[in-house]
Parts: sequence; C-alpha cells; structure tokens
Amino acid sequence: MKYIVFRVDANKRLGMGHLSRCFELAKKLKKLKIEPYFFIKNDEIAIQLIKLQNFQFFAFSNLIDEDKELSLLKKLYNEIKFDGIIIDLKKFKSKKFFNNLNKICKTIVIDNTNKNSLFADLIIWPWVKEQYSKNIIKKNSQKLLVGPQYMQLGNFQKKVKKQKLQNSIFLSMGGSDKRKLTEKIVKSFQKTKFKFHMGIVIGEFFSDKEKIYEIIKNDNRFTIIHNNNLISIMFEYQIGLITFGITTCEAFFTGLPSLVLSHSNENDNYAKKTAIYDCMKYLGHYKKINFNKMPQMVYNLMEDSSLLQKYSTNGQNMIDGKGNERVAKKISELIK
Repeated sequence: MKYIVFRVDANKRLGMGHLSRCFELAKKLKKLKIEPYFFIKNDEIAIQLIKLQNFQFFAFSNLIDEDKELSLLKKLYNEIKFDGIIIDLKKFKSKKFFNNLNKICKTIVIDNTNKNSLFADLIIWPWVKEQYSKNIIKKNSQKLLVGPQYMQLGNFQKKVKKQKLQNSIFLSMGGSDKRKLTEKIVKSFQKTKFKFHMGIVIGEFFSDKEKIYEIIKNDNRFTIIHNNNLISIMFEYQIGLITFGITTCEAFFTGLPSLVLSHSNENDNYAKKTAIYDCMKYLGHYKKINFNKMPQMVYNLMEDSSLLQKYSTNGQNMIDGKGNERVAKKISELIK
C-alpha cells in the first residue's frame, strides 16, 4: 500500500477552501491505489469533516513549532512509511523542513510561491502565468506545474444545465467571512428597490450567522445556502458576488459571471492579474469598495447581456474542472 500525507489546515481564519480541494484530490489519488492520510492542526469542525469523508488522520496542537511538527511527521513515517507529502498551506515552511522530508519521501507543494517551496520535488502554481516570475518558472520547469489547467476544485460535480433564477445573485464571502462582508452587502441590498433574489452562502466556519439570520428574517428576497457543494448551486444563479479564491474558479467552471472582491493584498494582486483575461468584474480590495454602491454595480452587470456572456465563456475556457485529475496523475508518477 502506498500512502500520501496531506499537510493542510482549516479553521475560522483560513476557511474551508484548501481542505475541500484536498478532499477531492485525495479521492482521485485513492482511485490510483494511493491511500490518503491527513495531518492537520486540531480544529473541531475540520476533524469532523475529515471523519465524514472516512479518511485517516492525525490532529496535533495548534501551539507546536515546526521542529515538533517535523518530529511528529517522522514518527508517522515510522508507522505507515508514506511515499509522499502534499503541503497545501499559505504559511511558509523552512528549508530545513523540506531537507528533512526529502530524505524520506517525495514532497509536493500546492499554491505557495515562497522561495523555500522550490525545494519540493513537485510544485503546483494553479493561477494564470502572469502571477509568477518567468525566470523562476524557467529555472524550475522540470518540477513546476503552472496555469489554471492545474486548478483543483472542491466539491466537484460535472456540469449540469439548470433553469436560472431570474435576477438572482449568488453571494459568498468565504467559509468564515472574518471581515463580516456578508453583513455589509446584505444591508446594502435591503435598501435597494431593484428586483432580486440573493442566495447567501453560510460557510462551516461562519462566526456571525445568527446576525445574518436576524437581518434577513421576514425578507423573502434572501435565502440561506448551507450546501457544501457550491458548484451544483452556482448553476442556478445569474450572477455571482464572491471573494477571490477557489470559489472564483468554481464560478469560472460553472460559467457564473461574477463580481469579485478580495480581502487580502495577495489576493488583490492575483485578482488583478486574472481579470486581464476578461473572465470577471474585479471590484478591488474590500477596504476600497463603497458597499452602498454595490447593488447598482450588480444591476449594471445584470443589464449587460454581452458582458455576462463574455465573462461566462472566458471563465469556462480557463477552468475545465480536470485539475485534480492532472495533479493526481503527476503525483502518482512521482511517487511510483
């Protein structure tokens, strides 16, 4: 039996995106006779989700340092002799971390451009090539997979055709919405006279959901979406209003034309480079957005059928939904 360890975290601060896409990659690897094993910092909700997927896991304290983490990984290696480790973290790992792991298994890094990640055996950079240094790509071409064709979607489903709800808006501000942007947007739409229906995604780590329930009670223009499989829901909506990240790519895949904002400087940079492809309307960093004007911006896009079609077509051309298959195949080749 070949094992691969997923080093990934999910919590109120990070949200669910990284863990969700690792679930889907794990399922692809399992079909290739590679057994997934999750190595994750302790979080009650994240652990429950792993259990629901029936994956093996080891949860460790949030307080331990990198040296202790390495020690735990080596102990795990002595138990199951894993053949590779997939690191899907935004937090940087040291050169020492990679040097130690490279002695016992293959190392794979997803979506981290820190220079230390270049010590890994395989690196996946799944955004548009303009995000990354041409010089670094050239120097590391043998172990770099670059571009949206390697974007991994969470909760993946095949494309389906559904009747779209008229004047419908799909609102998702992330799995935790730590900036409380959902509340601002909902309040701005309550004031408008536009006809609309808004589906509000409440993520697993959403900390302010009771307040949202209170704000929209008795207002049938709003509904709450709890379904974790957002891709299947997106097909029903006319427009997306979302934060930049994996959800954006899921919107591209479904052909959902979207207005996008970012809640970090890193995502602001990534979003600007992605918007060059005319696949979405980028509104900017949340601190620079006038939320009172958001209903008008949404309405303007709804009325522009040619722009809606352009965003939909270009998004679907960018993300075909086969990223997990491509990445799983490369990993399988690497460890076998």
